[in-house]
Parts: sequence; structure tokens; C-alpha cells
Amino acid sequence: MNPPNQDAHKFVQSHIMHNGRQLQYIRSCFAAIAGSAAGILGLTNLSGFLFYALSWSVLSLLLITRTSGGKAYFVNGYKDIAFNGLFGGLLSYVLFHTLLYGLVHLYQ
Repeated sequence: MNPPNQDAHKFVQSHIMHNGRQLQYIRSCFAAIAGSAAGILGLTNLSGFLFYALSWSVLSLLLITRTSGGKAYFVNGYKDIAFNGLFGGLLSYVLFHTLLYGLVHLYQ
């Protein structure tokens, strides 16, 4: 029989779920803001997707530095912080990019 994990009592599932929802909200809002900025700036094709990749990387680094240290028991792991919601954020990014690009640059 395996001995119980010594850190198992430090994980509180309700806190981890709450923090996961908060991180998803931050990612969604950030993707909408980045898509709006890219649409207003007129970034299209590869430059638009590179802008998304750069903004997602910056956001992931900020979230990882913010959740590092003694708070590691309240998140699932750094891979979840960096890559969870990547494609959902891309859909929000494209939606807001298309909206703002159409409003700003369509009739120029």
C-alpha cells in the first residue's frame, strides 16, 4: 500500500476551482482586449496571430510570476496556467479583432 501524499491536505479543491475560474475570466478579458487592440491597429494575417502569440505569452508570464511562491497549492500547475484556454482565447481574439477591424478600417 502506498503512503498518503504529505501535501494532499494542503490542496483545497474549492479554492483551486475558484482560482481556475478567475484565471479563465482574466484570459477571456485579455483576449478580447488584445483582439480589439489588434483590430484597431489593423494587424492582419501573420502579424495578427503573432500579436496574439506575443500577448498570450506576456499574459502567461505575468500569471506564472503572480502565482509562484507559496501560492502553488492554489493552482493546478504551471502548464495549466500557460496553456489552458489557449484556443478559447483565440476565438475571442478573432471575434473582437474582426469587429474592431471592421468598424475602424472597413470604410477607409
